[in-house]
Amino acid sequence: MANSQTYRLSELANFVRRVFALNLPEAVWVTAELAQVNMSRGHLWLTLVEKEDEGDGIVAQLEGVVWERQLQQLQRSYGLKLTKDLFQDGMSVRLRVSTSFHARYGLRLVVEDLDPTHTIGALEQRRQRTLERLAAANLLDRNAQQTMPMVPHRLAVISSETAAGLADFNRQLANNQYGYAFKTSMFSAAMQGRQTGPEIMTRLRQIARRRTDYDAVIIVRGGGGRMDLAAFDDEDLAVAVAEFPRPVIVGIGHETDVSVLDSVAYQSLKTPTAAAVYLLELGAQVEYEILQLGRSIEYAGRTILAREAPRLDRYMELSHRLANNVLQTEKSRLDRITSELPIIAQRSLQSAEQRLDHLGQLLTALRPETTLARGYALINQEGRLITRPEDIEAGEVEVQLKEGRLKLRKE
Repeated sequence: MANSQTYRLSELANFVRRVFALNLPEAVWVTAELAQVNMSRGHLWLTLVEKEDEGDGIVAQLEGVVWERQLQQLQRSYGLKLTKDLFQDGMSVRLRVSTSFHARYGLRLVVEDLDPTHTIGALEQRRQRTLERLAAANLLDRNAQQTMPMVPHRLAVISSETAAGLADFNRQLANNQYGYAFKTSMFSAAMQGRQTGPEIMTRLRQIARRRTDYDAVIIVRGGGGRMDLAAFDDEDLAVAVAEFPRPVIVGIGHETDVSVLDSVAYQSLKTPTAAAVYLLELGAQVEYEILQLGRSIEYAGRTILAREAPRLDRYMELSHRLANNVLQTEKSRLDRITSELPIIAQRSLQSAEQRLDHLGQLLTALRPETTLARGYALINQEGRLITRPEDIEAGEVEVQLKEGRLKLRKE
């Protein structure tokens, strides 16, 4: 060990730099996953990793950078806003890099070019695997089995408040030619980037707690490139939409591409405007069916009336005839009663007079005067009628005869 040569750190750093310069004189293509992406002073700083084939263990990690000038050139070349469309955490990328070893800052890969088709292909493979897992779990058609009201008008809208697509959606609903009215509740969420899935799922949970207040959920955003669609391929988000207890209508602004979210939603439309038109057409279809039903009812009524008119006429004629017969019968009965009424009244009067005479005779026979005229007398004492000798007390007793009264005294 004592004879071993000792280098200064800068000498070793220069040696390493020459090794890289000699062995990697030209830029090479590498594939990696972006573990972390940061923008600082116009430069894009990257952490590139390679993970195990099975699992998330990291087997290699290097730092990289896209200098501001090169970033602007790449954006002009590919027509992409790279920091939004491609360079995002978790993306798989294919980059053309050269090595830069600094004595103080160490090894760094400098990005000179990129291959957008690699990222798109990797995203497509991941999307297909996600769709396969959703299909195996019977989730692709789950939300489509929800019951949509004939005319959904209470809508929970998930979007970014600044999204142009949201404005298009609201304008289309508000200015519809049918005059239909909708009640919309806004739930703001990110519509781009890594926070899209988590924020939409948070909003879905909030809406689910008030599910009886809404007929359907609408997720809308404006148009964008193929890379913008990656946020809507999230498997957790797809499961949340598939299992949501209300129909979910999606209009995320992609004319040609289909996201995983499109595949699990109750209804997928290409644009926010198309989503609004879909809702309006549901109402128009119901209105048309109601009008058709009304016409059918009117036609059926006229048909039945025309068919039954002769029978109705017969019934009316028969009713008139029966009514006339009843009237004639009752008129004859009334005439008979009218003619018999004086006789009946006379008979009743005579019977009443005879009964009255009989009662008068009976009353006369029962009068006290009549009894006294036959030689009877009425004896009373102090207003009491005496019927038995033992009822008489000492004192005066009055005796009433037919003609006059006399008083007797009992000692």
